[in-house]
Amino acid sequence: MSVYIDQNRFTLRIVTAIYCLPVSYDQTVNRFAEMRSSFASFGCALVMAFVYLYHDFFVQNRLLNDLKPFSFAIVFLELFLITAIPMCIVLNNFMHRKRITELMNIVFVDDSTLDATGVALGRTCYRYLRLIILLVVMFELCKLWKEDNVENKMLTTTFAIRYVLIVEYLYLYHLCVSMIRLRMQQLEILFYQKQHKHNFEQFLNIFVERFERYVKQIGQINSCFSLPIVFILTFGMVELVYFAYECFNMVRVGMPDFDMYSDLADWILSQFWQAMHFNMILLIVPTCARARKKVEETALCTRHFDDYRLQNTRAAKQIQKFLLKNLHQKKKFSACGFFDIDNTVIYMVFSSIVTYLVILIQFKQLETDLTQSEGVFNVTSNLTTPGPS
Repeated sequence: MSVYIDQNRFTLRIVTAIYCLPVSYDQTVNRFAEMRSSFASFGCALVMAFVYLYHDFFVQNRLLNDLKPFSFAIVFLELFLITAIPMCIVLNNFMHRKRITELMNIVFVDDSTLDATGVALGRTCYRYLRLIILLVVMFELCKLWKEDNVENKMLTTTFAIRYVLIVEYLYLYHLCVSMIRLRMQQLEILFYQKQHKHNFEQFLNIFVERFERYVKQIGQINSCFSLPIVFILTFGMVELVYFAYECFNMVRVGMPDFDMYSDLADWILSQFWQAMHFNMILLIVPTCARARKKVEETALCTRHFDDYRLQNTRAAKQIQKFLLKNLHQKKKFSACGFFDIDNTVIYMVFSSIVTYLVILIQFKQLETDLTQSEGVFNVTSNLTTPGPS
């Protein structure tokens, strides 16, 4: 078993069981492959996706019917996205299962040449993921203890389950991107170690082959993960917009909107939950930014080749050709081509939050003005209607 698979075997079992990963690791051949259990997971995940759809829009329809137009629009958009994401993940994984199999068998396989550098995969994000899940469990227990309505308890529970599914999927994405970054880091260290050795020309062929092999997987990652990532980041941004709006409204009015919340404690729990969606950005954006930077640094490290004995040789020409090819072809992690996944996403999210916050405030004010106008019209009509003679 690969060191990296063994290191993450518990996580890989979870994402395989919930069909965030459409293939299983076969220990008999030491490779990822489609197995009967994978098709069983697909069937269960698809059924659960339809269960979420039925629950959100049929079982919980009373919740929507009791809301005012502004609150209805907010809740409906939230329900649509949280319902679409599991369905999108399941169908996307089924369609790309062969590509995902190829991707997993390349990025997670042992590479004795690169692993000899001693650089290993960090575990910080894994501990961060466990902390997120612990907070979700604590939130769920608090909501179950506080809520008296069975329908609200069901809604909270299904939201928590889907949130865990999303963060597990994002962690799988994080692992794939982190493996690309790790391989680039190992290649860079190995280049500096070997550049003055007598067998450097032989090593250079290995360096170029490994670099191109792992950089090619960036395109595979984009193809296999992009569509769910777009939905997930959109959902996270929407939740953060609602969070910003509720905080603004609390500061402005001094109390929660009691059409949406039963009391102040309910408001605090809900804002904690909405703020937790920022983790969807933190799990992938910094990782992609670091991986992209490391790919560029690894390509550029060949510029520092300074062995004068090999000038004007085949090795020097190969390095020049390698630099020309890779410096003009920037490899980026992308979300269906709509935007690049790097640190600019964080700025984009915050600017979008401000923009949509202003729009929400205007819509809420419009609803309030219309309600007040309707009330004045009814009072005026009552006053001017002649009584019976």
